[in-house]
Amino acid sequence: MKKFLLTYWMGIAFLFAIFYWELSPISTIINTIQTDFTAYLTSLSLPLGMMEEHKIFISPHYALVIEKACNGMIPYLFFLASIMAFPSSLIHKAKWAVMGYFFITSINVFRIWFVTQFVLEEKSNFSLAHDYLGNGILILAGLVLFTSFVKTRVNTKVVASQTIPKTKLNFSKQPLTQNLI
Repeated sequence: MKKFLLTYWMGIAFLFAIFYWELSPISTIINTIQTDFTAYLTSLSLPLGMMEEHKIFISPHYALVIEKACNGMIPYLFFLASIMAFPSSLIHKAKWAVMGYFFITSINVFRIWFVTQFVLEEKSNFSLAHDYLGNGILILAGLVLFTSFVKTRVNTKVVASQTIPKTKLNFSKQPLTQNLI
């Protein structure tokens, strides 16, 4: 457990430094692409003309903006760090990293649509929909993904075989007799 936790926190630090830190050139490129992709997918779920670039127009004076923090990278990096830290084969980790990316991206687009629907009903619903319900959906998705990853892995530990002395069992139909001394 200690090894997992140490590897997990080191993985988070490493992944966030490369893929999310403002000063990382890789982060800037990846997050721009991811934010554009998230905005594009979200626009497919909304009525035509409701979204322009990264803005979802609720009214002429109120819009929701999809920023770097809204693109789904944060929950994906947490998920990626957890599967990197957990003992499993490299192929299993790679498969789940790809599946996890698509699943978390899909859930994130649903989350943005969900927040939008709540805010369309009442602008004051933003905090409830975004901070609690929407982020709760992402956390739950990450937990379901990680649990599925753990349950589908093939245990790679080799257990040393033990020699168990063989005993003869008599299953004959004759009644057992005891000798009393």
